Amino acid sequence: MHLTRLIISFVLLTFGSIVALPLLASGTISNATLPAAKPGTVKLFVNRVGSGKAMDVRNDTDVPVEVVLRLTHMVNVTGVGKGLVRKTVPARTRMRVATLRKRQPGYPLMYQHSFSYSLIYSPEPGKKGSVGGYAYALPWKGGPFSISQGAGGDYSHTSPKGRYAIDIAMPEGTPIVAARAGTVLKARDGQHGRMPNPAGNYVRILHDDGTHSAYLHLRRGSVKVKAGQQVKVGSLLGQSGNTGRSTGPHLHFVVQKAYGDSMLSIPFRFSQPVSTLPNFASNN
Repeated sequence: MHLTRLIISFVLLTFGSIVALPLLASGTISNATLPAAKPGTVKLFVNRVGSGKAMDVRNDTDVPVEVVLRLTHMVNVTGVGKGLVRKTVPARTRMRVATLRKRQPGYPLMYQHSFSYSLIYSPEPGKKGSVGGYAYALPWKGGPFSISQGAGGDYSHTSPKGRYAIDIAMPEGTPIVAARAGTVLKARDGQHGRMPNPAGNYVRILHDDGTHSAYLHLRRGSVKVKAGQQVKVGSLLGQSGNTGRSTGPHLHFVVQKAYGDSMLSIPFRFSQPVSTLPNFASNN
Protein backbone atom coordinates (compact mmCIF):
# COMPACT_ATOMS: atom_id res chain seq x y z
CA MET A 1 0.00 0.00 0.00
CA HIS A 2 1.45 3.34 -0.98
CA LEU A 3 0.88 5.98 1.69
CA THR A 4 -0.39 8.62 -0.72
CA ARG A 5 -2.82 6.18 -2.34
CA LEU A 6 -4.57 4.43 0.52
CA ILE A 7 -7.35 2.62 -1.20
CA ILE A 8 -10.95 2.30 -0.25
CA SER A 9 -13.14 0.76 -2.94
CA PHE A 10 -16.89 0.62 -3.17
CA VAL A 11 -17.81 -1.17 -6.41
CA LEU A 12 -21.31 -0.62 -7.72
CA LEU A 13 -22.53 -2.75 -10.62
CA THR A 14 -25.58 -1.17 -12.18
CA PHE A 15 -27.42 -1.21 -15.47
CA GLY A 16 -28.05 2.32 -16.64
CA SER A 17 -29.67 3.50 -13.40
CA ILE A 18 -30.57 7.17 -13.15
CA VAL A 19 -30.27 9.27 -10.00
CA ALA A 20 -31.44 12.87 -10.08
CA LEU A 21 -28.87 15.51 -9.23
CA PRO A 22 -29.50 19.22 -9.84
CA LEU A 23 -27.39 20.53 -12.72
CA LEU A 24 -25.69 23.90 -12.83
CA ALA A 25 -27.04 26.48 -15.25
CA SER A 26 -24.46 25.49 -17.88
CA GLY A 27 -25.40 21.83 -17.62
CA THR A 28 -21.96 20.88 -16.29
CA ILE A 29 -20.57 20.23 -12.85
CA SER A 30 -16.95 21.07 -12.17
CA ASN A 31 -15.07 21.91 -8.96
CA ALA A 32 -18.17 23.22 -7.23
CA THR A 33 -17.70 23.64 -3.49
CA LEU A 34 -20.28 21.63 -1.59
CA PRO A 35 -22.22 22.70 1.47
CA ALA A 36 -21.92 20.62 4.61
CA ALA A 37 -23.54 17.22 4.14
CA LYS A 38 -23.35 13.73 5.54
CA PRO A 39 -19.60 13.28 6.04
CA GLY A 40 -17.28 10.70 4.63
CA THR A 41 -19.13 9.68 1.45
CA VAL A 42 -18.21 9.57 -2.23
CA LYS A 43 -21.10 8.94 -4.61
CA LEU A 44 -21.63 8.56 -8.34
CA PHE A 45 -24.73 10.16 -9.86
CA VAL A 46 -26.05 9.38 -13.35
CA ASN A 47 -28.20 12.08 -14.98
CA ARG A 48 -30.06 12.16 -18.27
CA VAL A 49 -28.68 14.90 -20.52
CA GLY A 50 -30.54 15.14 -23.82
CA SER A 51 -30.39 11.70 -25.37
CA GLY A 52 -27.26 10.75 -23.41
CA LYS A 53 -26.07 10.36 -19.83
CA ALA A 54 -23.82 12.48 -17.61
CA MET A 55 -21.87 10.93 -14.74
CA ASP A 56 -21.02 13.15 -11.79
CA VAL A 57 -19.11 12.37 -8.59
CA ARG A 58 -19.83 14.06 -5.29
CA ASN A 59 -16.94 13.94 -2.80
CA ASP A 60 -18.05 14.76 0.75
CA THR A 61 -14.75 13.79 2.34
CA ASP A 62 -12.09 16.25 3.51
CA VAL A 63 -9.42 14.95 1.13
CA PRO A 64 -9.19 14.52 -2.66
CA VAL A 65 -10.15 11.20 -4.18
CA GLU A 66 -9.16 9.46 -7.39
CA VAL A 67 -12.23 7.92 -8.98
CA VAL A 68 -12.20 5.07 -11.46
CA LEU A 69 -15.19 4.52 -13.73
CA ARG A 70 -15.29 1.41 -15.92
CA LEU A 71 -17.91 0.88 -18.61
CA THR A 72 -18.44 -2.50 -20.25
CA HIS A 73 -20.91 -4.09 -22.66
CA MET A 74 -21.28 -0.70 -24.35
CA VAL A 75 -23.80 -0.52 -27.17
CA ASN A 76 -24.23 2.69 -29.18
CA VAL A 77 -22.04 4.60 -26.70
CA THR A 78 -19.43 7.25 -27.45
CA GLY A 79 -17.62 9.88 -25.39
CA VAL A 80 -15.71 7.60 -23.00
CA GLY A 81 -13.08 6.06 -25.25
CA LYS A 82 -12.58 2.41 -24.41
CA GLY A 83 -14.61 2.77 -21.24
CA LEU A 84 -11.98 3.55 -18.57
CA VAL A 85 -12.14 6.96 -16.88
CA ARG A 86 -9.81 8.18 -14.11
CA LYS A 87 -10.35 11.58 -12.51
CA THR A 88 -9.22 13.37 -9.36
CA VAL A 89 -12.12 14.98 -7.50
CA PRO A 90 -11.07 17.62 -4.94
CA ALA A 91 -12.27 17.52 -1.34
CA ARG A 92 -15.90 18.57 -0.79
CA THR A 93 -16.69 19.11 -4.45
CA ARG A 94 -18.93 17.68 -7.09
CA MET A 95 -17.52 17.16 -10.54
CA ARG A 96 -18.53 15.72 -13.91
CA VAL A 97 -16.30 12.78 -14.83
CA ALA A 98 -17.91 11.51 -18.02
CA THR A 99 -20.60 12.28 -20.60
CA LEU A 100 -22.07 9.43 -22.63
CA ARG A 101 -23.57 10.13 -26.04
CA LYS A 102 -25.29 8.02 -28.66
CA ARG A 103 -23.31 7.00 -31.73
CA GLN A 104 -26.52 6.73 -33.72
CA PRO A 105 -29.62 8.77 -32.79
CA GLY A 106 -32.81 6.76 -32.54
CA TYR A 107 -31.11 3.65 -31.13
CA PRO A 108 -30.88 2.86 -27.41
CA LEU A 109 -27.77 3.62 -25.37
CA MET A 110 -26.77 0.58 -23.30
CA TYR A 111 -23.90 -0.20 -20.94
CA GLN A 112 -22.87 -1.61 -17.56
CA HIS A 113 -20.62 0.32 -15.22
CA SER A 114 -18.58 -0.09 -12.05
CA PHE A 115 -17.31 2.71 -9.83
CA SER A 116 -14.54 2.81 -7.24
CA TYR A 117 -12.45 5.47 -5.56
CA SER A 118 -9.22 5.95 -3.62
CA LEU A 119 -8.45 8.50 -0.93
CA ILE A 120 -5.50 10.67 -1.90
CA TYR A 121 -4.20 11.22 1.58
CA SER A 122 -0.95 11.29 3.48
CA PRO A 123 -0.38 12.14 7.14
CA GLU A 124 3.17 13.09 6.26
CA PRO A 125 4.01 16.78 5.75
CA GLY A 126 5.26 17.83 2.35
CA LYS A 127 3.65 15.02 0.36
CA LYS A 128 0.85 15.25 -2.15
CA GLY A 129 -2.51 15.02 -0.43
CA SER A 130 -1.13 16.13 2.93
CA VAL A 131 -3.43 17.99 5.26
CA GLY A 132 -2.71 21.05 7.34
CA GLY A 133 -3.50 21.70 10.96
CA TYR A 134 -1.78 20.48 14.08
CA ALA A 135 1.23 18.20 13.53
CA TYR A 136 0.86 15.29 15.96
CA ALA A 137 3.91 13.80 17.61
CA LEU A 138 4.36 10.05 17.18
CA PRO A 139 2.19 8.38 19.85
CA TRP A 140 4.75 5.76 20.89
CA LYS A 141 8.29 5.36 22.12
CA GLY A 142 10.81 3.12 20.43
CA GLY A 143 10.68 1.57 17.02
CA PRO A 144 10.91 2.41 14.25
CA PHE A 145 7.48 0.98 13.51
CA SER A 146 5.37 1.03 10.37
CA ILE A 147 1.74 1.60 9.38
CA SER A 148 0.04 -1.74 8.74
CA GLN A 149 -3.39 -0.32 7.82
CA GLY A 150 -3.90 3.27 6.78
CA ALA A 151 -6.69 5.72 6.07
CA GLY A 152 -9.49 3.97 4.21
CA GLY A 153 -7.99 0.56 4.97
CA ASP A 154 -10.21 -2.19 3.57
CA TYR A 155 -10.46 -4.21 6.79
CA SER A 156 -11.88 -1.75 9.31
CA HIS A 157 -11.14 1.88 8.36
CA THR A 158 -14.23 2.42 6.25
CA SER A 159 -16.77 3.98 8.62
CA PRO A 160 -17.15 7.75 9.17
CA LYS A 161 -15.76 7.43 12.71
CA GLY A 162 -12.66 5.53 11.59
CA ARG A 163 -12.03 6.48 7.97
CA TYR A 164 -8.76 8.35 8.60
CA ALA A 165 -7.44 6.14 11.39
CA ILE A 166 -4.10 4.38 11.14
CA ASP A 167 -2.83 1.12 12.63
CA ILE A 168 0.84 0.92 13.62
CA ALA A 169 2.23 -2.58 13.98
CA MET A 170 4.34 -2.92 17.14
CA PRO A 171 5.11 -5.48 19.84
CA GLU A 172 2.86 -5.68 22.88
CA GLY A 173 4.21 -3.60 25.74
CA THR A 174 5.46 -0.70 23.60
CA PRO A 175 5.07 2.60 25.54
CA ILE A 176 2.14 4.63 24.18
CA VAL A 177 2.35 8.38 24.77
CA ALA A 178 0.16 11.43 24.16
CA ALA A 179 0.61 12.80 20.65
CA ARG A 180 -0.92 16.12 21.71
CA ALA A 181 -1.63 17.89 24.99
CA GLY A 182 -5.14 17.78 26.42
CA THR A 183 -7.52 16.35 28.99
CA VAL A 184 -8.26 12.65 29.34
CA LEU A 185 -11.96 12.11 28.65
CA LYS A 186 -12.14 8.33 29.00
CA ALA A 187 -9.82 5.46 29.79
CA ARG A 188 -10.53 1.72 29.81
CA ASP A 189 -8.08 -0.74 31.32
CA GLY A 190 -9.85 -3.99 32.28
CA GLN A 191 -10.56 -5.83 29.03
CA HIS A 192 -8.58 -9.01 28.43
CA GLY A 193 -9.53 -10.20 24.93
CA ARG A 194 -11.77 -9.32 22.00
CA MET A 195 -14.99 -8.78 23.95
CA PRO A 196 -17.01 -6.85 24.90
CA ASN A 197 -15.60 -3.61 23.44
CA PRO A 198 -14.12 -3.74 19.90
CA ALA A 199 -11.77 -0.89 20.90
CA GLY A 200 -10.35 -3.01 23.70
CA ASN A 201 -8.57 -0.92 26.33
CA TYR A 202 -8.15 2.67 25.23
CA VAL A 203 -7.50 6.30 26.13
CA ARG A 204 -9.44 9.25 24.66
CA ILE A 205 -8.03 12.79 24.97
CA LEU A 206 -9.83 16.12 24.40
CA HIS A 207 -7.73 18.91 22.84
CA ASP A 208 -8.12 22.67 23.13
CA ASP A 209 -9.69 23.00 19.66
CA GLY A 210 -12.46 20.52 20.53
CA THR A 211 -10.98 17.57 18.63
CA HIS A 212 -10.24 14.21 20.22
CA SER A 213 -7.42 11.73 19.78
CA ALA A 214 -7.96 8.08 20.67
CA TYR A 215 -5.46 5.27 21.35
CA LEU A 216 -7.00 1.79 21.04
CA HIS A 217 -6.20 -1.89 21.71
CA LEU A 218 -3.97 -1.20 24.73
CA ARG A 219 -2.66 -3.94 27.01
CA ARG A 220 -4.83 -4.83 30.00
CA GLY A 221 -3.58 -3.28 33.24
CA SER A 222 -1.17 -0.91 31.49
CA VAL A 223 -3.21 2.31 31.31
CA LYS A 224 -1.63 5.01 33.49
CA VAL A 225 -4.14 7.88 33.18
CA LYS A 226 -7.67 8.61 34.38
CA ALA A 227 -10.57 10.75 33.18
CA GLY A 228 -10.01 14.42 33.99
CA GLN A 229 -6.23 14.16 34.05
CA GLN A 230 -4.17 16.72 32.11
CA VAL A 231 -1.49 15.30 29.82
CA LYS A 232 1.33 16.84 27.82
CA VAL A 233 2.92 15.74 24.58
CA GLY A 234 4.90 12.62 25.44
CA SER A 235 3.01 11.80 28.66
CA LEU A 236 2.84 8.04 29.20
CA LEU A 237 -0.68 6.71 28.59
CA GLY A 238 -0.11 2.95 28.71
CA GLN A 239 1.29 0.11 26.64
CA SER A 240 0.33 -1.27 23.25
CA GLY A 241 -1.61 -4.51 23.22
CA ASN A 242 -3.90 -6.76 21.23
CA THR A 243 -7.29 -6.27 22.89
CA GLY A 244 -10.65 -5.72 21.21
CA ARG A 245 -11.18 -6.25 17.49
CA SER A 246 -7.53 -6.61 16.67
CA THR A 247 -5.82 -8.82 14.08
CA GLY A 248 -2.46 -8.62 15.87
CA PRO A 249 -0.45 -6.44 18.24
CA HIS A 250 -0.74 -2.82 17.14
CA LEU A 251 -1.84 0.68 18.09
CA HIS A 252 -4.96 2.11 16.46
CA PHE A 253 -4.67 5.91 16.44
CA VAL A 254 -7.44 8.23 15.25
CA VAL A 255 -8.31 11.93 15.43
CA GLN A 256 -12.01 12.77 15.62
CA LYS A 257 -14.47 15.59 16.11
CA ALA A 258 -18.03 15.55 17.39
CA TYR A 259 -20.75 15.20 14.75
CA GLY A 260 -24.20 15.15 16.31
CA ASP A 261 -24.30 12.28 18.78
CA SER A 262 -21.33 10.46 17.25
CA MET A 263 -17.67 11.05 16.46
CA LEU A 264 -16.35 11.74 12.97
CA SER A 265 -12.83 10.73 11.92
CA ILE A 266 -10.87 13.64 10.41
CA PRO A 267 -7.57 13.81 8.49
CA PHE A 268 -4.45 14.62 10.50
CA ARG A 269 -0.70 14.67 10.01
CA PHE A 270 2.31 13.55 11.98
CA SER A 271 5.27 15.81 12.66
CA GLN A 272 7.60 13.28 11.01
CA PRO A 273 7.29 10.55 8.38
CA VAL A 274 6.15 7.02 9.17
CA SER A 275 6.87 4.18 6.76
CA THR A 276 4.20 1.85 5.42
CA LEU A 277 3.96 -1.93 5.35
CA PRO A 278 1.75 -3.98 3.02
CA ASN A 279 -1.83 -3.98 4.26
CA PHE A 280 -1.80 -7.11 6.40
CA ALA A 281 -5.40 -6.44 7.44
CA SER A 282 -6.67 -6.86 3.88
CA ASN A 283 -9.60 -9.16 3.31
CA ASN A 284 -8.16 -10.16 -0.06
